[in-house]
Amino acid sequence: MRTPRGHIPLNALRSFEAAARLMSFNEAAAELCVTPSAVSMQIRRLEELIGRPLFVRAHRSVTLSETGARLAPKLIALFADIERLVSDVIDTETVALRISAMPSFAAKWLPQRLADFSVRHPDYQVRIEGADALADFVRDEIDIGLRYGPGGYPDLHCEKIADAVAFPICSPAFAARHAAALATPSALLGLPLLHDEIAALAPGLPTWTSWFEAAGVERMSENRALLFESHHMALSAAQSGQGVALGLTPLVNDDIAAGRLVRLFDIEVQSAHAFWLVCRTDRLKERKIADFRAWLIGEMNISQNRAH
Repeated sequence: MRTPRGHIPLNALRSFEAAARLMSFNEAAAELCVTPSAVSMQIRRLEELIGRPLFVRAHRSVTLSETGARLAPKLIALFADIERLVSDVIDTETVALRISAMPSFAAKWLPQRLADFSVRHPDYQVRIEGADALADFVRDEIDIGLRYGPGGYPDLHCEKIADAVAFPICSPAFAARHAAALATPSALLGLPLLHDEIAALAPGLPTWTSWFEAAGVERMSENRALLFESHHMALSAAQSGQGVALGLTPLVNDDIAAGRLVRLFDIEVQSAHAFWLVCRTDRLKERKIADFRAWLIGEMNISQNRAH
């Protein structure tokens, strides 16, 4: 039976949404500037309307019931959309666009291009957040995620923007200093290799072991190496002349084109991961997301063509 619109208890829905999101009646009360007993009363009212409990109440904690778990995600997303809509209406001069990107992509590829996006879309205030962890698009209020991963993120629009391949790179000064030692792939065994530790954590990511296998070079033992916790740090070390790193496209395209890095061999390793644009499916056609998506794809095509 459909509930008449005038009878929908909005205060009760808001109380339930806050309590479900924060998993605490006390924290929900603090956020809503009411007492915990008021939150409890509103939730009881909603439970009476629905005819089922929304929480399983323990002595010092609450958990969502089966019905509550079905209602909470959609209601949390709905209130987030309402808050975003009101914010956009209040601030007509600028519209916030929040993007979560892997740190290497946020540092190596995006910054030198965002000025162009701002010129094309001056009404957007862009905020870039570097994070390897997947974003919760509702809880974290993220509009777009840019990820290096396997794709197929559940219940989200997931669009590949670039494949990734890896090959040895170093600074021009390092290449000149070790020109004789860089004649063949096997010669790299005698040089300091820069390792990205994250690449060793997931199957199919390019590593020095996989590159030497592709080059037909047998490694008897590990040679001198520097370990870095991120691809960005390994690239920075290579650019400063510390050794040879595995450069990952499209992250190294600009540095190679500008002469800051040198590609050493044609041998490359395809990554099992790719670069993806991710967002909520129901927001794909939202203007700010559609504008950024179109701009990003165009810039990526330019970057890839320049690399070839």
